[in-house]
Amino acid sequence: MSIDSIAIVNPNSKGGQTGKNWDSVKEILEKYFGNDLEYVFTEKSGDGTILAREYLKKGYDNIIPIGGDGIINEVSNGFFSDSNGDKLNKIDLMEVEYDKILALTEIEQIKSDSTLTVLPGGTRNVLVRSLGLPQDFEECCKYLANSTKTQMIDVIGSVLRGNAENISGNKFRIFLNAAEIGLGAEIIERGKMIRDQISSRILSTITGIVATLPIYKSNVCQIIEGSITDKKIVNNLTTNMTMGMVSNGSYLGGGFQVATKAEATDGLLDTVVIKNSDSFKILQKLVSIKKGEEAINDEDDIYYGQSQTVSWLTDFQNNITVSLDGEPTGILPAFFRIHPKFLRIKM
Repeated sequence: MSIDSIAIVNPNSKGGQTGKNWDSVKEILEKYFGNDLEYVFTEKSGDGTILAREYLKKGYDNIIPIGGDGIINEVSNGFFSDSNGDKLNKIDLMEVEYDKILALTEIEQIKSDSTLTVLPGGTRNVLVRSLGLPQDFEECCKYLANSTKTQMIDVIGSVLRGNAENISGNKFRIFLNAAEIGLGAEIIERGKMIRDQISSRILSTITGIVATLPIYKSNVCQIIEGSITDKKIVNNLTTNMTMGMVSNGSYLGGGFQVATKAEATDGLLDTVVIKNSDSFKILQKLVSIKKGEEAINDEDDIYYGQSQTVSWLTDFQNNITVSLDGEPTGILPAFFRIHPKFLRIKM
């Protein structure tokens, strides 16, 4: 691998194991990618985006995030300029005109011939699974180091309300795998808070599920699917939503293959809505989705749609959490759009 490759490392990933075991991780990387691979370490949330932009502007061709889905998301955001942040911050997501939101969510690549190399360096590695890459770290390093293939995949742009501590404006963020909305995102957020006290991700997730399921309440949401090609609305659904996702990949963080029709290169968003459900019956529904399309098409319980854009509208006071690529990011209302084949990845 050329000297124009750099690994952006989150030492806190995998419950801090990446930093503690860095010598062995580095040994594997050098075994397959060569001794000339450069490294830089993140210190806080958001560093991955800043560093990726910095090194792409310096001319680096290949960026390798080392860590979980969170650092992959941060680094992937760094592949694009952030030019409309101020304008997006001021719009009303409940009232904005369709043409205006489309114009404001256009993105520009910093270096069009650059490549993102995705490795399974975290605990769940959901994106790796959705892309069909090897889930073992060394096996994936070996596979990608020997591969000469790259592929352009779709990118999802999102605009959503800031979290409960910052509800005065919107934020723009791209993601590669899935946005989880409602119950799933709430479990992720609670699990993350618990993980600040205990290092085990599995234990914190289980605790988050136990703490969230019995008390979570559904909320009324309006889901509006649109077409970028025709610049018009193609479907409008109002329902009592318990859990939803807007997806580019097929897997959720819990390992459920919910968006069973999703492909990262088809130019479509996959929207899944689990409607007003008893807190514990929702688990049964997730298992049913995993079984195949017969369950997906039962619209009494579950809605499955495909479109180029989708808005999720609700009163922000409902405080419905949205998680992007496994990280709690904000709350509804939110707007999502596809950017077809907009990021090159190593395959």
